[in-house]
Amino acid sequence: MPPRPAAVQRTGFPGIYWAFFGPPARSLGFTDSAMKTSLPLLGVLLTLLGATPTAAPAQELPRRPYVGIDLRAINDSIQQRHHLPDQNGILVQGVRAQSSAQAAGLQPGDVIRQVDKTVLGPEVGPFVSLLKQHQVGDQATFLVLRNGKQLRRRLTFMPFPKDQSPYYEATYASVTAAGNQLRTIVTRPRGAQGKVPMVLFIQGVGCFSVDNPLSRAEPTNRIIDSLSRHGYATLRVDKTGMGDSRGTPCLQADFESEAAGYRAGLAAIRRLDFVDQQNVFIAGFSIGGVMAPLVARGEAVKGVVVYGTVSRTFIEYLLENKRNQSQLAGLPYDSLNSLMRTYAAALHLLLEQRQTPEQVLQQYPQARPVLRFPQHYRYMQQWQATNLAAAWQHVEAPVLALRGASDYISYSVDHQLIADIVNQRHPGRASFVLLPEVDHHFNRARDMHEAMRLDETGNAPLNFDFMTVMLRWLDERRHG
Repeated sequence: MPPRPAAVQRTGFPGIYWAFFGPPARSLGFTDSAMKTSLPLLGVLLTLLGATPTAAPAQELPRRPYVGIDLRAINDSIQQRHHLPDQNGILVQGVRAQSSAQAAGLQPGDVIRQVDKTVLGPEVGPFVSLLKQHQVGDQATFLVLRNGKQLRRRLTFMPFPKDQSPYYEATYASVTAAGNQLRTIVTRPRGAQGKVPMVLFIQGVGCFSVDNPLSRAEPTNRIIDSLSRHGYATLRVDKTGMGDSRGTPCLQADFESEAAGYRAGLAAIRRLDFVDQQNVFIAGFSIGGVMAPLVARGEAVKGVVVYGTVSRTFIEYLLENKRNQSQLAGLPYDSLNSLMRTYAAALHLLLEQRQTPEQVLQQYPQARPVLRFPQHYRYMQQWQATNLAAAWQHVEAPVLALRGASDYISYSVDHQLIADIVNQRHPGRASFVLLPEVDHHFNRARDMHEAMRLDETGNAPLNFDFMTVMLRWLDERRHG
């Protein structure tokens, strides 16, 4: 099924794309490489929340700058409405609170024409790249048109706000893995006494940051809040090139290096003196559930929870996903069968024969929709090469596999397979729970058709009943 440009990525949880798993999760705007991904597709509305500097990593990972501008490229109607001489420059649609732009006096309706000595053209991308070169404390002069008058505004790049919650205290640190310096966020329940249990949180696929302090309603923050209210500390690891993390750009990173980052996060947990090391859990969502057994293997964790994940080979999963979503969209069955044969042949060349997408498309140009991934194709090749059944066989901890019954992005067969693999070696240690009226993105939906409609329209009501099931299971393992 072809991707839908209007739903490119909303940089929230679990950060997945329609072209790969399905419509992405909700969020307030675009950050970092989400803009790189969406620029060619949207060219209409971008939100610059933060810019990750590209300098070599320091011993202490610095905070990224918070510019805080909602941006839009200038088209004919905007040019006429604002009486602009041409379409060069960037329209400021909004200014975020407590941001560098607000402190500099920028206002909605301003048109940024020049930054220092760089005169801006009509493209948003070069402007974003220009800002990304700056670090906290740097200054830049913006030449702005406001109501036909030319103004200069001096902008000092302020740090991105840090995570704050009434339920926990957050500590920012970092780990190093595969040559990348990755931001970690450790939360500890407020008022906690003595040693506390800890959950390593592993997010979904795609280039987005799990450091989103500006949106307390964002699903990742809601999950962390819920765990904290029940006495659990947590640790998140941002992907390379995302948020404050430095190293390989996320869109060029691979599967194995990402897994190494989460293993480094687990190692960091072992060094925290306030953590009850007998009660360390892993919670993996979407592709985080693929990463979970790779991280847990050989580790004395107390339990592993996965939600909306995959356990079969990537080709098996992706073909079923494409068929299911195409059927939901009403594609005729005869056309679908022809399409699936093409997809199967193309995916074999890409994922098993290790050809490049360009090589595959020379032979199967109609396979382009199935070759659009949220991360580099080498990431997908390494996923296909990973024997997930073998990884799950070596998990010694109890396992809970959760899936929403309205989820059209993950499938019960994968979750039951996880339980079967673990139980074959350790009878009764794993279970699969199918949750009613919830989809992949925690929307409240009666079935897959409604879930798809809700993802297309946005602003769907959430169903967080899964957290009740998860917390009950965690507590039983913790106190058992």
